[in-house]
Amino acid sequence: MKVKGVIFDFDGTLVILSIDFKKIKEKILNEAKNLNLKVPSEELPILELLEEIRKLNGKKGGNFYTIGHNILKEEEIKASQKTYPRKGTLELLKKLRENEIKIGIITRNCRQVVEKVIEKFGIPYDVLLTRDDVERFKPDPLHIKECLKKLGLKKDEVILVGDHFLDVRCGKKLNILSIGLLSENVKEEDFLKEGADFVLDDIKDIEYILDLKGFPTGKLQNRFLKYLIEKYTTKDKEVLIGSGIGIDCAIFKVKDRYIYAKTDPITLTSKDIGFYLVNINVNDISVMGGIPIYFLCILLFPENITFSEIEYVFSQINNECKKFNIKWIGGHTEIISGIKNPIAVGFLIGKKIKKIYFPEVKIGDKVFLIKEIGIEGASLIVREKFNELKKYFSEKYLKKVQNSIKNPGINVFKEAKILWENFKIKWMHDPTEGGISTALYEISESKRVGILIDLKKLNFYPPVVKFCKIFGLNPYGIISSGCLLGIIDKKNEKKLIEFCRKNKIKIRIIGEIIKEKGVFYIEKNKKYNFPKFERDEINRLV
Repeated sequence: MKVKGVIFDFDGTLVILSIDFKKIKEKILNEAKNLNLKVPSEELPILELLEEIRKLNGKKGGNFYTIGHNILKEEEIKASQKTYPRKGTLELLKKLRENEIKIGIITRNCRQVVEKVIEKFGIPYDVLLTRDDVERFKPDPLHIKECLKKLGLKKDEVILVGDHFLDVRCGKKLNILSIGLLSENVKEEDFLKEGADFVLDDIKDIEYILDLKGFPTGKLQNRFLKYLIEKYTTKDKEVLIGSGIGIDCAIFKVKDRYIYAKTDPITLTSKDIGFYLVNINVNDISVMGGIPIYFLCILLFPENITFSEIEYVFSQINNECKKFNIKWIGGHTEIISGIKNPIAVGFLIGKKIKKIYFPEVKIGDKVFLIKEIGIEGASLIVREKFNELKKYFSEKYLKKVQNSIKNPGINVFKEAKILWENFKIKWMHDPTEGGISTALYEISESKRVGILIDLKKLNFYPPVVKFCKIFGLNPYGIISSGCLLGIIDKKNEKKLIEFCRKNKIKIRIIGEIIKEKGVFYIEKNKKYNFPKFERDEINRLV
């Protein structure tokens, strides 16, 4: 889609207008009651409330309609004196201008206030339509239709951006790609219920959607990946588990057999790439309740690589496959220009451990952590910063941590398998790129629940904490293959802990499922959002 224009809401989207609509509504309702007017549902937004009072009360209602609007306008004018642009707004609008992308503004505010604010901050636009300029305003689609007409654009040539779910509702009525901007008052779920195509924290992230900015190294952020998955991947009755955020592998049915399938690349390291390739894919199959059987891979090598270097990668893959009784049955190998290090992509096929059963995740369920956070991250830091770390640690210690991918190890197949065999696990997830933080948020997204974490219960691999402190990294967001997250019914909590201790499996109950979607922690009796990372902290290691 070639975007030629962006239609913005004004208040809360382009600018922060501090106005107490609840207080204004109370003032209007009190005035209406003093005049003995019939009042409809008090839940209506102010403009719709005034319209209904007008309809219900004949001539007296018409007179009050003017009074109510005057009350609203008076408060809007007062609030406009404290208005300021949302962070990143002016930079974004400047970029739209430079790229000849038209700017439309539609708002339920009055023109007098909006023009005053626009002039004060030099906000550029091509079309401005306030409530004074149209017969019916959003969420009525007429507001957008009039804006499109004046912009000279079709609905498939624009995107709509707003900070309220009514903005998204308005856009989706016309099948326009619609973006919700998060605020304190409107949560992600509110936008998703209205069918928002994207939900963003930062208005400048719209630049990605408009191809005005390229993505940084690392995983494609979930908010963009989700749109692509929902729009382009297959949903079928034969697919038990398909593409999605926080889902480690696909599960589909062929005749009477369930097949597990996973593909994953190795890009963050070149040393031990064969080891990583097999183990990372095995983890993703096992945490979903599967046993790996067949393996294929694509191996891309840089120019001038030697035969012995290629053979070493082949031998690593072969050795790791043998450990798990996996049959390596094919793939593709090529020497290509333009890369500095080998790139490996694995494709693993598996079967179920036992009858596939994913019970519903409910409020009060417990979240558990197996093994330690940051094992993989610690090893990668040593590999990249060995000489610098020698200032603080002995070579013997560093080599031990460097080998942590094998001991204590980044593979969780054994632990996942034994837990699936002995418990009704509700869900498991493998924290990889983005660390424990990304994994928790992905579970929240996948299961549409909230997670409350006890920070004191998080179990970190000690070296990763030390290394992160030295290089100014946050261990919450560092790649963490080697541990796994799971959800289990509260009534099985003690049994699970006792079982793990008996089988020498490191386990901690780190939190529980709550109603409010997201990931949180409590400190000094106040709830905070768990730290979130746009990209893995290992990418900041320079």
